Amino acid sequence: MKTPLHAVTPEEIMALMDGELPRERIDTVRVHLDACVACAEIVKEIRQSGSLLAKWPVEDIGLTAVAKIRSRLSAEFVTPRNANFAWRSVIGKRGIQVGALIASVMLLVFGITTPNLLRSRIAANEASAVGSLRALNTAAQTYSARYGHYPSSLAKFGPPQTGRPTEEAADLIDPLLASGRKSGYLFVYQHVLRSDMRDAYLIDADPIAPGKNGIRHFSTDQTGIIRMNGSVLDGSPEPISRQPSEPNDPRSANHDGPMIARTADLKLSVRNLDNARDSMNRILGRHGGHIAQLSASSENNSQHVVLASLRVPSDHLLICIDELKALGRVLLESQRGEEITQQYVDLRARLSNARKTEARINQVIEHRTGNVKEVLEAENESARVRGEIERMESQRESMAKRVEFATISVTLAEEYRAQLQPPEPRTATRLHNALIDGVRQAWESGLGLMVWLLSVLPTAALWFTILFYPARWGWRRCRTLQAGV
Repeated sequence: MKTPLHAVTPEEIMALMDGELPRERIDTVRVHLDACVACAEIVKEIRQSGSLLAKWPVEDIGLTAVAKIRSRLSAEFVTPRNANFAWRSVIGKRGIQVGALIASVMLLVFGITTPNLLRSRIAANEASAVGSLRALNTAAQTYSARYGHYPSSLAKFGPPQTGRPTEEAADLIDPLLASGRKSGYLFVYQHVLRSDMRDAYLIDADPIAPGKNGIRHFSTDQTGIIRMNGSVLDGSPEPISRQPSEPNDPRSANHDGPMIARTADLKLSVRNLDNARDSMNRILGRHGGHIAQLSASSENNSQHVVLASLRVPSDHLLICIDELKALGRVLLESQRGEEITQQYVDLRARLSNARKTEARINQVIEHRTGNVKEVLEAENESARVRGEIERMESQRESMAKRVEFATISVTLAEEYRAQLQPPEPRTATRLHNALIDGVRQAWESGLGLMVWLLSVLPTAALWFTILFYPARWGWRRCRTLQAGV
């Protein structure tokens, strides 16, 4: 310690002799040594000790002892405590600063992206809720057409535990939606009777955790219209009154229900293909259906197959499917329903507006107000509007036919009977084919490798550029520490 008689400490005197004393203290310590006899004696003793140690004879300990000392030092160096110390030495102050900077950047990115991720999740959940309501509307109409009424609970839309679909488990929606919870929304189904004693239902969809799983409330009923927070979704107008019926209008009979275009796929394995085709024609005749498309394949040494697209009245769809399934063994069966109510309403509104526009243009042409050029322009516009009207009328009739007649895609496959195979190709032909296949596979493999390299190289180059300098700095630091040890 410093005292009033000594302005320097013994440690500073030793640092001066070793050449490790800071510059600003060198002059002060030297002046003190010139003035202080006691400190000068300390310097003299230190120098004498150094001289004696320099003259100390060192014995040769041998190569074996050196190897033992080095192995002991290596063992001590890799102990967990020293390894921890070495790692901290490699990292150093600069490494800690870089790590803190990276952590700060990651926290900043997380803070920026978290709200966006939450908004994306809410939007995805709300879109899923709307899609689920549309699926429930379609399922409700299918259930009503099959069993004559709407189900009393949401679970009756779901699949059965075992066996075929029944009235208690119609297998019209997935089990998750049938449980009432899907994509962060809770679906509540209510079976009600309207004031005119007609069958109806109401479905509400609310977020399970408002603000986290969703924000908006959705609902629908037997009309097929989906509402968001009480307003019709997408701004579509609600049907407040029924317009006069048009020819072939499928909504004239039941304007409250949605328009469903029903399709079904059926694949059967039959014993005799000709008999199955005759039976299929008789089934179509009984139910007022027809064949829209048919193709047959009966190549040698292959299974004989008939592909047919059948059109049957929508209210006879389930009966026709049951009768067709009796023709053979069912390999595949599926049914779908597409709601086209909104498209039909929009098309009918555009058709009405186009007819009003045509009437006004024709009125201008009849009165012939204006010069010849304006009259010709009016006639051209009338012809254009008439073309649009005819095109929309064709679309309306096509949509009406899709609702009035369901489509059944039937595949009749005759049970395969193995036949005697022809002799295999000659040995030379087989070797030639094998060579061609090998060259093709080698080319595809090389091309796939090149595509993979081209897709990976940019990412690898980016990470190499980012990690090269920190890795080189750490390696040099490790080498420096090992050299010092």
